[in-house]
Amino acid sequence: MAYQKRNIIIGAADLYIGVGDSTQANYAAPAVPAPAAGAGGFRAALEAAAAWRHVGFTSEGLELAYEPDWGEVEVDQLLDSAKTFKQSMRVTLNTTLTEATLENLLVAWGQQNASLGAAGSDQTIGIAAGALGDEPVERSVAAIGPAPRNAANEKRERLYHGRRALSVESTTIALRRNEATVFPVSFRLLPDAAFPGQEYGVIRDRVIA
Repeated sequence: MAYQKRNIIIGAADLYIGVGDSTQANYAAPAVPAPAAGAGGFRAALEAAAAWRHVGFTSEGLELAYEPDWGEVEVDQLLDSAKTFKQSMRVTLNTTLTEATLENLLVAWGQQNASLGAAGSDQTIGIAAGALGDEPVERSVAAIGPAPRNAANEKRERLYHGRRALSVESTTIALRRNEATVFPVSFRLLPDAAFPGQEYGVIRDRVIA
């Protein structure tokens, strides 16, 4: 067995949110642009893309949970399961948005872009109730973080891309004397059948030249 310390990764990720949402006319999940040349890579490409927005500082890291649910067929003779089968699937992405902007609050609450007033010296966000039967708002997420070095010991970056992300968990916002106001957010990723084998998205390692 070979121990490879280059495969150990440490460090935070930068999070980007698609600017559009699924309630807008002719909405389509934005693609991640081709990486810029050199060390800029995916970060530089996403920063330059009008379809993506950097959320700023985050805390508590970024957690991607892959949760398959397996059913079982138990039989008398084995006193255990003779067969297991996948019966459901769930993928979530969790983080905490540390920059307490209304744009980030909009994402944490999973509200439509239309509930946010124009940016400027005065800006508002409606605390919308919605209506019975409303569907959750979909956005796209992308995160760029460190990746293991390859066999040639070249530095790499790792892209996490989810095409359909919903913020459907409850969010508590606190104003405290000695703590920052942050927005915890849990994204539920939904599959896209147009990308077989990559229904929930993709994780890609790229060499940083």
